Amino acid sequence: MAAQFPAVPLRVLGVDPGTLRTGWGVIERRGHTSTLCAAGVITAKGFHSLPERLRMIHAGLVEVITQWQPQVLSLEKAFLSYNVQSALRLGEARGVALLAASQAGLRIAEYNPTEIKTAVASYGRADKVQIQKAVFTHLGLSHGQQTTSLAASKDATDALAAALCHLNSSRFVEHIRLATAKEGRKTGQDAERMQLLRSAFQKRSMPRSVPTRGVPTRSVPTVLKVKG
Repeated sequence: MAAQFPAVPLRVLGVDPGTLRTGWGVIERRGHTSTLCAAGVITAKGFHSLPERLRMIHAGLVEVITQWQPQVLSLEKAFLSYNVQSALRLGEARGVALLAASQAGLRIAEYNPTEIKTAVASYGRADKVQIQKAVFTHLGLSHGQQTTSLAASKDATDALAAALCHLNSSRFVEHIRLATAKEGRKTGQDAERMQLLRSAFQKRSMPRSVPTRGVPTRSVPTVLKVKG
């Protein structure tokens, strides 16, 4: 029997952080169907000050969270880079995203890049074009105006990939939970049957001696010793 997923929707906000461009995308899963709610990019190029750019990113994510009400934020884990400056800037943008999500009470899910690529494109070294095509396929998007605008923004499709990664991972966890619950019910039923059999066995009146009726008996001769 196929696993039955709850009808209660799960809405995930994926974020691809960056101090100049932060991509975001909201996907809702209801049962087996994942639907794109919205996606976009928060651009902070017009601000020369890093604190101002971070403020814009934070304000933009707060607006997205307020409008779409996701339950989970999904994004890439922090990773080491040979370019220390870029890694620090990325970390600052990630911190802003985590702050906005935490303030709104969202659950946080973090995945490394290989996990996201494998979950979406089934290949841990997929490039951005392959990721985009896989995202469109997962969401059932045609080559219309919406797809064209998303294709022009790799930041938005990377964010959607992070959201899809969490949805796929949570689906797998749900499979495990359902399978475990089913196995637990089966184990409980087996234990109950064993207990019934044990009780029935203990209640039987066992004979205290072996019956001898109908069994022929042999007479044992008595040997007398006579003193000579």
